[in-house]
Parts: sequence; C-alpha cells; structure tokens
Amino acid sequence: MKNIQLNSGKKLIIQTLIGVGMTLGAVSAQAEKDWSGGFAGVDFGVGFDLGNTGELEFRRVDGTNNTTAINNAFGRNFDGKFEAGETFGLRAGYNFQRNNFVYGVIGDISYANISEEQSAFSSTPATYIERRKLNTLASLRGRLGYANESPILPFVTAGIAYGDVKYSWEGNSPAFRGDNGRDTNGIGYVLGLGADYMVNDNVTVGVEFLHYNLGESDFKARFSGEAGGALAAFGNAASGGTIQQGSEEDFAFQTLKISVNWKF
Repeated sequence: MKNIQLNSGKKLIIQTLIGVGMTLGAVSAQAEKDWSGGFAGVDFGVGFDLGNTGELEFRRVDGTNNTTAINNAFGRNFDGKFEAGETFGLRAGYNFQRNNFVYGVIGDISYANISEEQSAFSSTPATYIERRKLNTLASLRGRLGYANESPILPFVTAGIAYGDVKYSWEGNSPAFRGDNGRDTNGIGYVLGLGADYMVNDNVTVGVEFLHYNLGESDFKARFSGEAGGALAAFGNAASGGTIQQGSEEDFAFQTLKISVNWKF
C-alpha cells in the first residue's frame, strides 16, 4: 500500500513537472517576439526646441564697427523664441532580426507646423523680425534595437533629414532695403531613441524622441540709412549698408512622436 502511494506520488510529481515544463515552454515560445519584416504606419507628435534660439545680429557690409551705434539704437531689446507645433505623417520601413538584435531602415514624411524667430525693437521706433517656418519634414534613418522576452523593443536611430523651410523678414523699419527670403531645402541629420510595443503579431505602437539639425541658413536682410539721421547706425547705401542675420545659423529642434504601425 505504501509503495502504491509512493508510486502515485512520484507519478504526480513527474506529471506536474512535465506540465510546468510544457507551460514554461509555451510561455517562452510566446515571449520570443518576431520583429522582422516590413511595416507601415502613421505618426503624430510635437516639435520644440530645448536649446537657445539666438538673437539678431547686425554687421556693416564694409567691415566698419557699428556695435556702439547698434547698442544705442536697440539697447537690450533683442529676443528669440521657438514656436512649438504639431507634426503628423506617414512612415514605412523594414526590420531584420538576428538573435536579440533587430536592425533595419525607416523612412518618414510629415507635415510640420514649427517656426523660429529672432526679433529686435529699436528706438526709432521700429521692429525687426527674422522668421523661419518649417512646412514639411522627412527623414531616412537606420535603426538598431535589442529584443528580449518582453513585447517592448528599445532602439536607437540616426540618418539624414530634409525640411522644406520658408525664410522671411517682417518689420516696419524705413531702413529696410530687401532680403533673400524664399523657400529652401534644408538638408542635415537626425538622431534619437525610442521604443516599440508589440500589441499583437500585426500591430505595434511606438514612441520616439528625435533631434534634427537642418543645416545652416544664409538668409539675410539688408538695411541702410543716412549719416546723422535716426538710421545712421546702418550706414548709407553707398557703403553697402548693414546685414541682419540670426546668431543661430543652424535650424535645430526636437520632436516627440507617437506612431501606430502595421506589419506585413
């Protein structure tokens, strides 16, 4: 009777261990996420700037120093600000997976409502504003992530960035003579990090923080005035006058985006 009980107990233990093993095996199989393959989706977010937007600078074309005259005309009335705005767009890419490492490429294009300006107010009185506005933002990036047993894939990313930027001057200064405001194609770089969450085998959601730099701007506005007048600080037209340009030449900013993606 005792042997029968022992045998029954051993059998129960073995069955339990087998059951636990099968359960763990099933859980492990479920936990091994497959991130490989193509995907496409939509994203939306916000663009902002964590850095310094700079301020306007005025330089005489003939090289003479007009710093004192400019300071007397403007005092400390210089300002710079970044207008945060929304972004939304489309994306597509492809992932490869080798063991725990997931690597691939992604391309995206977004509508963006982002602008930056530097301004000054003179004692004449007059306002001077240089503005650059971003309408379209796109990138082509590589991604490298590390997969484990969770449905979350953290990754880093970097690549090239493109932006359709509109440069313009606004103000009411009688010294204004013209500018080279126009649409321009800003090409630079983008880098960042993020994470994707696998909802199921076909759908993922993600979040990413990206830093963009669209390169230098050669936007300038030109001013001139008559000697002895209120606008004398700018120099006369014969001397070439004065060039106004923002001190932050690179158009740099950050975005925080949320995406929904479908695998195929």
